Amino acid sequence: MNFRFTKAEHLTLKKEFEKVFHEGKTFKDANIVLYVTGNGLQYSRLGLVVSKKVGNAVRRNRAKRLLREVYRLNKHVLRPHVDIIAIPRHPFSSDLKLADVEPGFRKLLLQINTAFAHEVFHQ
Repeated sequence: MNFRFTKAEHLTLKKEFEKVFHEGKTFKDANIVLYVTGNGLQYSRLGLVVSKKVGNAVRRNRAKRLLREVYRLNKHVLRPHVDIIAIPRHPFSSDLKLADVEPGFRKLLLQINTAFAHEVFHQ
């Protein structure tokens, strides 16, 4: 199992973000909102959007590091190849730990598997 999070697995371009926001399905939990759409690639990609409502730069960067790490450790759960934009919900506390966020994130990934299961066979 590969736990690396390579550059190719990052959403970076504005048009890619816009595509996910406009065409994607939404999955929510208490701490995170995920926008998800199929990508037709051989791997999934992650993009992060962290609002200033989360806090100052230190808190926003902490939230991004936490979300990247939770994705990196759980991306193997995803069956379909999708583009995901993760947005921490306000208030996303800076004292949240990986163990606080991971169960909810994993549950969202399982919901994504269910929602996109039929689309995988049609690609």
